[in-house]
Amino acid sequence: MNQTVRELRNVMVVDDDDDYNFITEEIFQDMDLKTQLTFKIWARDALDYLEKNEDRFPDLILLDINMPIMNGWEFLQEYENRNYHITYPTVIVMISTSVFREDKLKANSFARVVEFVEKPISEENILRIRDKYFST
Repeated sequence: MNQTVRELRNVMVVDDDDDYNFITEEIFQDMDLKTQLTFKIWARDALDYLEKNEDRFPDLILLDINMPIMNGWEFLQEYENRNYHITYPTVIVMISTSVFREDKLKANSFARVVEFVEKPISEENILRIRDKYFST
């Protein structure tokens, strides 16, 4: 993916697991990355947030696959239906406990999904993503 070089300032985490969200927040705080974190436990709420905050669109979305009501795949489909993948240079990383090859292949079929990371996300993963897709 050809990325415009920019800083990692705004991160949205879309995951229905409160414990995972707590751990993710702690990791970002411990790393002192100076990023604004937004957590949404429902994919539909995340889409509503994006619609209402287009002036503060996230630089990175960490998206869980398995969520109730609307899963990560449905989120991505709606994200593309709204043409966000064209309008914004957001990097999307799928996060999941799934290690199924089919999930990784499916993740690659979406325009803004750049990686598939197994849960829990680690400092090393975050630094690698930052260094690969954002200026430091």
